[in-house]
Amino acid sequence: MPVQTLLQHFNTITPLSLAAQAALKQCLYLERYPKKTMIQQQHRPAQHIFIVHTGLVRSFYTHNDKEITASFGTPGCMVCAMSSLLSYEPATYSIETLEESELFYMEFAAMEALYDAHHDLERLGRMMITQYYLDQEKELKAIRFQSSEQRYQTLLNLQPELLQRAPLGHVASYLGITPETLSRLRARY
Repeated sequence: MPVQTLLQHFNTITPLSLAAQAALKQCLYLERYPKKTMIQQQHRPAQHIFIVHTGLVRSFYTHNDKEITASFGTPGCMVCAMSSLLSYEPATYSIETLEESELFYMEFAAMEALYDAHHDLERLGRMMITQYYLDQEKELKAIRFQSSEQRYQTLLNLQPELLQRAPLGHVASYLGITPETLSRLRARY
């Protein structure tokens, strides 16, 4: 059962009481989305947190009529418009499936209610949000301080499957390079 697998994963982050696990099961949903489904739209307030069970998603924003990929979500990754959830303002980016995907999701309001009732879930949420922030900062530092070649090598080392699974235009955008530069880097490595 997929929910049980997710709960086991959560228990590796921090131990959860049986009561907290039961309450969490009541608020977690698993849904299958076809490829190219928009699960969060830019300029609309976010209401859900997603965890990728299967498939591939990307977060992106549109600037000057150009889509810029901010991140990819693979199985086990939490994806959401975090700043929108926390500020109650419209999301600055969209989230779409790049493959048929199964995603766990939970309403942010339900999560906050769980935090009030179960402090072990509050701790889990804090730890997951901390990891989300650290991952986002690492990606931002890479864009600001690494050369395009270093960013490509990092991608090859950490997520080589993205080069086969994601459209190369999205990968180039994520790396902050042109598709032509990506082609040259792929030929070199």
